Amino acid sequence: MKTPTIYVPGEARFPRILTYHEVSPKFQLGITSISPRRFVDHLEFLMGLGLNFVPLRGLSERFPENALGLTFDDGYESFLAHVLPLLMDRNLPATLFIITDFVGKTNDWDITFGANRRRHLEWPQIKEISRAGIEIGSHSATHSALTRLSPEQMRSELEISKSTIEDRLGIETTSLALPFGVVNADVFSCARSLGYKEICGGPPNLRGYFAGVLPRLPVYRGDGFRALRRKIELTLWERSRLLFLRSFSRGTRFLKS
Repeated sequence: MKTPTIYVPGEARFPRILTYHEVSPKFQLGITSISPRRFVDHLEFLMGLGLNFVPLRGLSERFPENALGLTFDDGYESFLAHVLPLLMDRNLPATLFIITDFVGKTNDWDITFGANRRRHLEWPQIKEISRAGIEIGSHSATHSALTRLSPEQMRSELEISKSTIEDRLGIETTSLALPFGVVNADVFSCARSLGYKEICGGPPNLRGYFAGVLPRLPVYRGDGFRALRRKIELTLWERSRLLFLRSFSRGTRFLKS
């Protein structure tokens, strides 16, 4: 069953894809960072559910039964020390989405208030992660909300990021995480024309699923086992909660636009 190309009202069969941001022992403002200890607990709980952990690559064309994908946005330096070893020890596939213009820099694309600055991975570190078997995907060039850009700017964000990863790593890049999860028909069509296949958004809209974009379920600091189970079961309550929490990103989009 291929990804639908229109809004599909009601429930649909999609693999569950979780979105983590930073896993670090350092306290960060906001709700997107979790501790390594909690991340270990998450992995053990999810593995105990008997889920089929699958790579993101290929999920636009196939939907394995009971599938779960793990994705990590932004490409923070802490991934190398606090995520990669845990995934390798458990032989779990995952995709790391990087912001190519900020490789080796701090997260100035975000609203940090001067106290929430974090470093992104360097290219040698990204190569090491890729060689370990983690897929490297695009999170655009600058993490701009693509729907707010001109067609030329939007295409440049997607094209430059894709070609930069491919040139640096020598591998084809087919996965894209849309910044802030926002998408429209123009963004989707442009991404597909550039060769992106697994195009990932945010939580599924309550009306249904947009234009072949793979929905993802963000994991936040306060999420425990019950929240993870609600995400896996894709309950209406959890979808509504995730959409509400994602609405806070509009402030970042507005201030950075």
